[in-house]
Amino acid sequence: MKVLDRYLVRELIFPIVFCSLTLVLLILVADLFDNLDELLRNKTPILIILRYYLCLIPVSFTQTIAWATWLGTIFLLVHMGMHNELMAMKAAGLKILTIVRPMIFLGLLLGIVTFLVADRVVPKTYRTANELLEIYIEKKKGAADRKVFKNVTYYSGGNTLYYFRKFAPRPKTVEDAIVIWLDPVTHHTTQKIFAQKGAWAEDHWVFQGITEYQTDGQGDVLGKPMIIAKKTYPDVAITPRDLINTASDSMFLSYHELQYTIQKLKENGISVYAEQVDLYSRLAAPWKGVVMLLLVIPFLGTVRNRKAIAMSVLVCAGFVFAFHVSDAILLALGKSGRLWPFLSAWGGNILFATYALFKLEKANF
Repeated sequence: MKVLDRYLVRELIFPIVFCSLTLVLLILVADLFDNLDELLRNKTPILIILRYYLCLIPVSFTQTIAWATWLGTIFLLVHMGMHNELMAMKAAGLKILTIVRPMIFLGLLLGIVTFLVADRVVPKTYRTANELLEIYIEKKKGAADRKVFKNVTYYSGGNTLYYFRKFAPRPKTVEDAIVIWLDPVTHHTTQKIFAQKGAWAEDHWVFQGITEYQTDGQGDVLGKPMIIAKKTYPDVAITPRDLINTASDSMFLSYHELQYTIQKLKENGISVYAEQVDLYSRLAAPWKGVVMLLLVIPFLGTVRNRKAIAMSVLVCAGFVFAFHVSDAILLALGKSGRLWPFLSAWGGNILFATYALFKLEKANF
């Protein structure tokens, strides 16, 4: 790595780390004040509180690292512009793409780290945080029990897949349930049931209006289905609390678990628009920081006087705001089935990254 590249990476990574730590801390402080009444009322032990907020750090990091990258890039380019460092580099014959190449490389590296944290760490820690919040901090079912969740899916780690069209936490009932048993080696379906209703009876589910299918090693149905009025399945170990946690947020599944869940739901004719958008978003979200970094360069990578720097920062903020608004709109359209899931998740990244690269030549002047 060249001396200039090392210098730029070093000058960029410190403000990114500082901004990331600051933003994560702000999220934790905001959550602390939001739950302060419950913490004091229920006398939550300090060790539980510490564990809860430690579990929130990974998800807070993935939610803020793109903004930290954007703020760090603004800080670096403003600093270089005010001290005429950019002018000196360009006077030496360097193109803007050569100058910002190590910055883009660092953004890509942070994208990889963000994906790994979101895929490997967040599902476990976020689930733990939600359990601690419900059991020790709130000590009540809360508003979640008064809701009726729709299209709830739950993947039990390799052997069983659940789908419920409706789940009511307060009466602990489900409607239009599908339970699929999978072979742990081949992952083919070995048995599946369709139940019109189900109710939680202290430690097990009682299903009604059941259609039961037996399948061969390839997942094909064997013989005629059995019609059963009422039945209990001892190996259906999912609890209402598991369903509440799963229905509250899709981050409880890793990328491969979500991908496998979508595959099995599609095989059983279930609409998976929202799940497919979430799947593609897992790949698209880590690169938002790179897109936001690229949006800064055409405006702050030029040689400007100090009065124009503030206006350039405001313009950058406007473009970043438009980027996130358009991204939210595309995600909503995708989850409603009005837009292809891939385009819904990646459309904002592709559109604004293309615009930034198109305008990059402007920063050479």
